Amino acid sequence: MMREKSGKRKLWKILLAGFAVFFITFMAGAGILFREELKIIGSIRPVIEDKNVYYMEIEGDYHFEEFLSGGGASSDKEVSAFLTNCISKGFYQVEVTNEGPSCSTISARDSAGNHVYGRNFDWQTSVPIIVRCTPQDGYASVSTCDFQNITESSEVVPQNMIYKMLAVAALYVPMDGINEAGLCVADLEVNEGGMVDADTEKPDLTITTAIRLLLNRAATVEEAVELLAQYDIHASGGISHHLAISDAAGASVSVEFVEGEMIVVDTKCLTNFNLANGDTAAGGESAQERYELLCSAYDGKNGILTDVEVKDLLRQVSKKEGEWQTQWSIVYRQDTQTADYYFTGDYQEKFSYPIKSQK
Repeated sequence: MMREKSGKRKLWKILLAGFAVFFITFMAGAGILFREELKIIGSIRPVIEDKNVYYMEIEGDYHFEEFLSGGGASSDKEVSAFLTNCISKGFYQVEVTNEGPSCSTISARDSAGNHVYGRNFDWQTSVPIIVRCTPQDGYASVSTCDFQNITESSEVVPQNMIYKMLAVAALYVPMDGINEAGLCVADLEVNEGGMVDADTEKPDLTITTAIRLLLNRAATVEEAVELLAQYDIHASGGISHHLAISDAAGASVSVEFVEGEMIVVDTKCLTNFNLANGDTAAGGESAQERYELLCSAYDGKNGILTDVEVKDLLRQVSKKEGEWQTQWSIVYRQDTQTADYYFTGDYQEKFSYPIKSQK
């Protein structure tokens, strides 16, 4: 009887040892297979837990050059397929989309000639992820992703392993961003008409992957426009868009996509209608009012605005009630190379992020 018990204990020890070896081998293999993703998700941390705001760092471009060399993508579905292969190695599906924001931007200069930029992102709800990206061959940047464009839920946050893995896709879905050269880019919904996709022999980009391209590679508005002209730009989320782009030298434009053509309009302020059409009422009463307030303030100060004045303008055009509300605001200062964030219409609490890593 004692021999039988001793034999069983020995068998269990052998089985446990075998399982331990298998588990360690599996985890080591998984660690090698997902080492890039594990490094990224290790940087994810909450900024404001009760408001579901998060921060993440990516060193490198996370396959973005590979994405471009493969022809890019003409739809969110194609971006999703590419990211599924990169992030999950095909084990599970990664979905991305871009639900349309209702937003405002302004580009100005302070009395010392430094670029000052402001941006409101207005939507129903959001789970912001601030993404600092430092490509090996490109410009460092800070951008903002709405995590619900990946999960399709404002209730899901990047706290467990699966959702943190999904958050890696945030690099490809920026709503706005600023790079170390001082280039600022923001996606704004266009409330009138439909964005007709261009269909030429050029490679393809969705709106959000176009923003990532500009943040990585463009230092000026001129360079940004030249880059965009090399691609067919496609709508995301089934809505129309235009891009507000400004740079450290003071250039500021709206890049608009009208009837399959890209049109560039010089402007310091932008809301939710195409300026190329010349119809300021097209975006609705709110878009028109916000645009006129921003332009009036800009003209009244001859384009000279401090960061505090830009923040106050963002507060004035922010949406505090109704279906659409301001989810985040950004004030960029060229003199300090920082992006100051304000969340859910609270302009008293500031969260500052240097564009380049301080490591």
